[in-house]
Amino acid sequence: MIKQLFSSQSKTITGAAIILGVASFVSRLVGILRDRVLAHHFGAGDVLDAYYSAFRIPDLLFNLLIAGALSAGFIPVFLEIWKKDKQRAWDLTNSLLSLVLICFAIASVILYAVTPSMMRALVPGFDAQKLDLTISLTRIMLLSPIFLAISSVISSVLHSLKNFMVFAISPILYNLGIIAGVVFFVPRFGVTGLAWGVVLGALLHVGIQIPALIHQGFSYRPLLNIKDTYVKKIVLLTIPRTLGLATHQINLLVVTLIASGLSAGSVTIFHFANNLQYFPIGLIGHSFAIAAFPTMAALVAEGRTHQMIEHLSRTIRQILFLIIPATIIFLLLRAQIVRVILGS
Repeated sequence: MIKQLFSSQSKTITGAAIILGVASFVSRLVGILRDRVLAHHFGAGDVLDAYYSAFRIPDLLFNLLIAGALSAGFIPVFLEIWKKDKQRAWDLTNSLLSLVLICFAIASVILYAVTPSMMRALVPGFDAQKLDLTISLTRIMLLSPIFLAISSVISSVLHSLKNFMVFAISPILYNLGIIAGVVFFVPRFGVTGLAWGVVLGALLHVGIQIPALIHQGFSYRPLLNIKDTYVKKIVLLTIPRTLGLATHQINLLVVTLIASGLSAGSVTIFHFANNLQYFPIGLIGHSFAIAAFPTMAALVAEGRTHQMIEHLSRTIRQILFLIIPATIIFLLLRAQIVRVILGS
């Protein structure tokens, strides 16, 4: 059973999307449980305002430097090399892992030092006590992008090899880590236990994927070659996706800045609402997109552009077939959904 989990491969886009969709559904349910636990323990007030604001700097670091942009650049290049020389593909993975680890460690140290100045600019409406709490939580959470960045490299390799199962499970463990922070760490360490729960979740996110990568034949070696033409190619391919992610992060920064000047709980309310509206997007849109991309990248690498366009068209139709009814349901039942999930 465990061996199958680490070695399973999806043969079709629909099959992979089903795996990701089911796991995403479970993950979203655990995410709802996470929000319900947070709401029950703290309510929409100063603590959760500080907690959600503390995500802004770590999330900005992770999303701008890696996040979904990495898979967009890495998967096509990895598949191109994999077909010619598997060892060369593993060398590229080693080099990228080393580069990511060094860059994120340095960036986290720098951001740790400038966190007070950045948070004063980001949440000018917070009083001194609330600001201090936000700074403390942010500094602890800066560990999480390091683990999540490594996890993104590993998941990109697994996606390339059409192993989606372990990646699909990792967000569930991430949310369980956060819940563990609320239930076990907060009573022991106080409010900072929330941040340590995030770090635990990030560690579990990467930890579950490492055995699957090793099972594929990978062995880590501290290799770093920033002059590698393939590394440069990956960086260039990630730029368009990074720019798209930047706009979303800027939007979140602006919302947090504005909400910090409103009544206590405003930042929290926005994030609860944002998490709910992402439920159908993550369940349907992300599942199909993640499942389809490796296949389409492989078709492009083989010069089969026409087949790639057919796959893209089919995937878009499948997404629209599911996402439109889901959106209508959420619009019509928005009040009931909020009451059921956050009513306590």
